[in-house]
Amino acid sequence: MRTTVAGAIVGLALMAGPAAAYSLVSLEPQERESMLSACQRLQGSDRALCRDVVEDRRVIANYKRSCLQAMTLLMQGSNWARVKSLPSTLTCREGLGRAGYPVHEILRRLTGGRGS
Repeated sequence: MRTTVAGAIVGLALMAGPAAAYSLVSLEPQERESMLSACQRLQGSDRALCRDVVEDRRVIANYKRSCLQAMTLLMQGSNWARVKSLPSTLTCREGLGRAGYPVHEILRRLTGGRGS
């Protein structure tokens, strides 16, 4: 059974070819637009920060994707206690820290000023 499932997954990946490939470093144009659209749902300085991260060349696309996943979960109502330890959140946090963003301040805002 596992071999069949693994074979099917590999087969689908090969059939998809280059269309399924995406860059770990830079966003595809439609991906960028989707992220900017998600940023529009945020308020005030969070909206501006979100746009800054999407446009920042120091933050590679893979980190941006992780940030979008974490942000989407929060916007869908997941609580911070659950989201903060997910791989996407940890990856986002690492990427923002590497790019020089004030990660601790951002986390404090996400938790309503209670710390990370």
